[in-house]
Amino acid sequence: MGEREVLKRFEVALDISRSISNRAFTVVEGDTGNLLHITLTDNGMPVDLTGCRVLAVFSKSNGTSSQDSGVEEGGVSLGGKSGNEVTISLFNSSFAPGMVECELQVYSGEDRMTLVTSAKFNFNCRRGILNGETVQSTGDYPVLVALIAETEKAAAAAYAAAAATGQAAHASRHAAGGTDPLTPAAIGAATAEHTHAPATIGAAAAEHTHTPAAIGAAAAPIIAANVAVELSCWADDATFAAYPYRAAVPVSAAKEGMYAYVSFDAAESDSGAYAKQTAAYEGGVYIYANALPATTITLLTVLLIPVGGAV
Repeated sequence: MGEREVLKRFEVALDISRSISNRAFTVVEGDTGNLLHITLTDNGMPVDLTGCRVLAVFSKSNGTSSQDSGVEEGGVSLGGKSGNEVTISLFNSSFAPGMVECELQVYSGEDRMTLVTSAKFNFNCRRGILNGETVQSTGDYPVLVALIAETEKAAAAAYAAAAATGQAAHASRHAAGGTDPLTPAAIGAATAEHTHAPATIGAAAAEHTHTPAAIGAAAAPIIAANVAVELSCWADDATFAAYPYRAAVPVSAAKEGMYAYVSFDAAESDSGAYAKQTAAYEGGVYIYANALPATTITLLTVLLIPVGGAV
């Protein structure tokens, strides 16, 4: 017996000749359990879709997409008592935050060459509270604060106890003028001002240059501007369920493990199509999207900051 599946079902009345008012509904970005059940009519009479091919075309904030009854696993099925019912298993790439418009294209006749397009209907899409930008909360923070406070309290008590046991008196006994003063010779120190040759103390013999990596310093960040992301950069990816597409964007000198930050132009940033998460790899950065863009996009800035050994 299969596991029970929970779905959202939305009823839509649609006419190929005129607009019909439908109850407003909202879907959530990334959801995969939305069903649109559409009853198609022509001036109120059922439209028999037997033998037809139906495309559901969506216009959304980050472009357009479609689902096709003529394609296996296209997410569109036809049926009903009068043959005029269209059920769409809504792909999460068919909608994006904001207003989404949809229309049906019906292909019929010989070789399905006759096309009619229905009136449009629309629905809203909102971002879920849990999304790619959500920071998971934890109950450990109060515990950590309490442990820090206890540690600081214990350290203060230890210092107070050390003073009470006479460490200050012990130190004065070995100071100059005390009963048991320390001399330079007693601790192996030089008895007077003197000069060392560089080699005798392991110092460099002459002026020289260190690379940041050689002395453990951070390397300079890499900044690239107006970086084009060609359509050929994109591919399917399973890293983030809500963003099933990844682009490998070439950036010279990028290294795996670097901290990567990218900025999009205002329209692309506001569209919600692109994840905030990014990642550096050898020779570039990865960015993620919830749908394939229709054309080349441009990253205004790519910032790469070396972290640890990524220099």
